[in-house]
Amino acid sequence: MSDENKDNRGDEAIRSRGKLESKYFYDSNTVINKLNQVSPSFCLAKWFNVSIHIPIGQTHSCYHPRSHHIPLKEIAINVSALHNTKHKKAQRAKMLKGERPAECNFCWEIEDSGSQLSDRAYRSKDVYSEGIIDEALKLGHTGNAKPRYVEVNFNQACNFKCSYCSPHISTAWMADIEKNGSFYLSDRPHHNLDWMKNLNSWPNNSPDNPYLTAFWKWFPDIYPTLHTFRMTGGEPLMDKNTFKIFDYVKKNPKNDLHLSITSNCCPPGTQWAKFMRSLKEIAVEGTIDHFLLYCSLDSWGDQAAYIRNGMNFDRLYSNICQYLAEGQKHSLTFIITFNALSYTGFNTYIENILDLRRRYNKERQLIWFDVPQLEYPEFLNPKICPDLVYHLEKAKKFMEENLETDQNRFKGFKDFEISKVQRLIDWISNSGNFEMEKAKKNFYLFFKEYDRRNKTNFVKTFPELEALWHECQSLDPEPYETPIKLNK
Repeated sequence: MSDENKDNRGDEAIRSRGKLESKYFYDSNTVINKLNQVSPSFCLAKWFNVSIHIPIGQTHSCYHPRSHHIPLKEIAINVSALHNTKHKKAQRAKMLKGERPAECNFCWEIEDSGSQLSDRAYRSKDVYSEGIIDEALKLGHTGNAKPRYVEVNFNQACNFKCSYCSPHISTAWMADIEKNGSFYLSDRPHHNLDWMKNLNSWPNNSPDNPYLTAFWKWFPDIYPTLHTFRMTGGEPLMDKNTFKIFDYVKKNPKNDLHLSITSNCCPPGTQWAKFMRSLKEIAVEGTIDHFLLYCSLDSWGDQAAYIRNGMNFDRLYSNICQYLAEGQKHSLTFIITFNALSYTGFNTYIENILDLRRRYNKERQLIWFDVPQLEYPEFLNPKICPDLVYHLEKAKKFMEENLETDQNRFKGFKDFEISKVQRLIDWISNSGNFEMEKAKKNFYLFFKEYDRRNKTNFVKTFPELEALWHECQSLDPEPYETPIKLNK
């Protein structure tokens, strides 16, 4: 086994069993074996990976467990409680004893199926370095870990109303609900502002937000050991804190830092041009090791624009092509939050990713994609229509027919990418306790009202899903014509 094309961004390949194999895939298998030597539920992400939602004061270690509240009294004692909450420490204690935290059930389902690597491997691989397991064991479950991977949502500002999103992370949704009231589903109001208040999830976008104050106090302490810093939203290009981070990095160069944003790639006004100027100053001039743009896009063309209301798809495509044409020192990852409306456009999406790779990849891989599954809201969970999984099978076959090889380095698909699609197929096929009838009732109720408010047409946009639409419509016990206003 010999190393080829060594690089630290997932491009590495090795010769294994007579074929080209992604070193990322190989290393993830190696890491999971090391984790299991500690315990069969041990995951480095619980110690060294964190996502922080500053407007609502919540945190989690990856996108699978639901976020939980950060008590203000904890950050008053130690600002690192933005990550090291008592709740998270309790989950670490379970992992050290080999117990499975219930909030990590997605990984346990994948591991029990025995067919694919779970995100316990991938997320741990993303923060893995020599000695990091020993560091976690030394900290135990009570210590305050310094994360290597930090993801922050500074503000709820966003110009989109994505179908699976919420007012607490979109000002466009907030304005809609304040004007038109809640959506009403079969069992409860949806996008209910009263519910947000009761659950202490009302966003605070003030510069005096105590969680924001705590973050800027904590950031200089964790910056020296950071590997990846990612800004999400809302739309991060609409928030001044994003550009404050850019300025901080310019003043404090860190040549091993991976800096990134998750964007809808259609910010209002001149924000995209402002971002491109900052990118040139940071990435091209070598202030950091690498810049990565995560583009949130869940299908292709008109169907993508329907899912993410507010999108101008042609503008998005033009912006990402401009970004890719700037050079070889930054990269793009499409985040396909796979939901019930992603099936029918998925193969076209994969074909376009291949086209972009062939056009822009030269010395290394510039274009990536990931397919996290959507679980909530349940009416958009892809398990609502498992018979459509053949679209994923078709895309997987296309990927297998266009593998990366010695002859087309960076132009084809990687083994771990195919593995992630198969993992998604396996997860959808395991319906478990999924409440199908309720989800289908709410699917119709939500999108009927979504169409009314946005002047869109579900069946016209998704003709392949007309049968699903009528099936869901037939389950609606009491069709309504106007939204129920619970917030006024």
